[in-house]
Amino acid sequence: MTEGATPRGNRDNGLRCAGYAAVADLDPRIVDALLTVLRDEGIAAYAAPTPATTGGAMETRLPSRPIDRLWVDDGQVARAKALVAEQTREPDIDTAWQQVLASLQTPSTAPVPAWPVSEDVDDDADGTRDAAAGDNGTTASAALEDEHFVPPPPPPIPRLHRKTVAALASIVLGLVILATNFDGGTFTVLAVIAIVGGLASLVWRMHDGPPTDSGWDDGAVV
Repeated sequence: MTEGATPRGNRDNGLRCAGYAAVADLDPRIVDALLTVLRDEGIAAYAAPTPATTGGAMETRLPSRPIDRLWVDDGQVARAKALVAEQTREPDIDTAWQQVLASLQTPSTAPVPAWPVSEDVDDDADGTRDAAAGDNGTTASAALEDEHFVPPPPPPIPRLHRKTVAALASIVLGLVILATNFDGGTFTVLAVIAIVGGLASLVWRMHDGPPTDSGWDDGAVV
C-alpha cells in the first residue's frame, strides 16, 4: 500500500502512513472513539468491517454481530495496542465495591451540628412555661386521639314488594314440588306453572321500576 492511501470505503482518522497492521476487532462504536484517540496521539489508523472466516468444511462464517477491525501504523503497533487496552479496559467492579464498603465502615469525622440557639428555651423561675408546654402537649395528644374516622351507618336494606315476595314464593314452591316429587307427579304441571308465573311476574316487576335515565339534570345536586 502506498503512503497516504487507505482502502476505499473505510473510516480513517485523517492521518496517513506507509503501511498498516491490524490490532483488534471491536464494536464499531468503540472503534469510532479510538480513531479520534489515535489521531490525537499522532498514530494513523483506519477501520474496516471484519472479514468473514472459512470453516473446516470451507464454509464462510460471518461475525455474529457487526464488528470492525482496527488497523494502525505498522510502526506504532505496540503504542497503539496500549492505547486500545487503556480505552477498552472494563472497570474493576470488585475494587470499586471494596472502596464503597470501606467508606461505609469508616466513622464520619464531620462534627455534629450544634443545637440552634434560636431553639433554646429559658425556663421561668416559677416553672409556668414547662407547665403550659405540658398542658399543650397533653391537649394536642388528646385531640389527635379523638380525631378518628367514623364511618357512616350503612343504608337500610330495601323492603321487597308484596308482589315480588309472592313471585319468589311461587317459584320456590314449584321447585320444591319438582325436587321432592312427594305427590307422585300429580302437581307437576301446577309446579311448572307456578315457576313460570313467578318468573314472569319478576320480569314484569322490573319494568315497573324507575327509569334509568332521569333526564338532563341527572347527576349530583349541589
